[in-house]
This record gives sequence, C-alpha cells and structure tokens, in this order.
Amino acid sequence: MALTGAASGALLAAPVAAVLTWLAVSWQGHVDVRVERDTAVARADRAAFVAGFERDWAAASGQPRTACDADTTAELARLRKRAAELETRLTGSGADLERDRTELRNLVMERER
Repeated sequence: MALTGAASGALLAAPVAAVLTWLAVSWQGHVDVRVERDTAVARADRAAFVAGFERDWAAASGQPRTACDADTTAELARLRKRAAELETRLTGSGADLERDRTELRNLVMERER
C-alpha cells in the first residue's frame, strides 16, 4: 500500500521537477546573455573613453594628434555590434521567459481544479 502511494507521488513530482529544472536552466541562459552584454558594453565604453582621453590629452599638451588606430576602431565597432546583437537576444529571451511563466502558471491553475 505504501509503495503505491510513493509511486503515485513520484509520478506527480517528476514533471514538476523537470519544469523547475528547465526554468532554472532557461533563467541561467538569460543571465549569461545579460552578463556578456554588460561586459561588451563596458569594454566599448572604456575603449571610447580612452580614445577620447588620448585625443583631449594630445590637444591639451600641444602634441601632434596621432593617426586613428584601425585596430582600436575595428575593436570598438565589433564590441558595439556584439552588444546590439546581445540586446536583441536578451529582449527575445525576456519575452520567452515571461510567456513560459504565464503558461506554467496556467498549467498549475488547471491542475489544481
């Protein structure tokens, strides 16, 4: 008799555990994208600041302005492009999480009936 109750409890708990695991993994993926986006934005901001500082320093000190560094410009463009791609992905990821949360809530409410 006790084995029957344990088996039915396991059958009910398995889908819930699977859904919770899936939500945790989905949320972790969302957080990873946010961290990568924030890192790309910070690196791009720092590169832009350094370029502006060097330009201003050269002007203030009377030194001749150095030519534009093609590698720095390319890196800055790459970082800004990557940040924009991650922002787009993050927007989609947030919408997916909200939709999934709504679906999960509806399923739980249906199951309680």
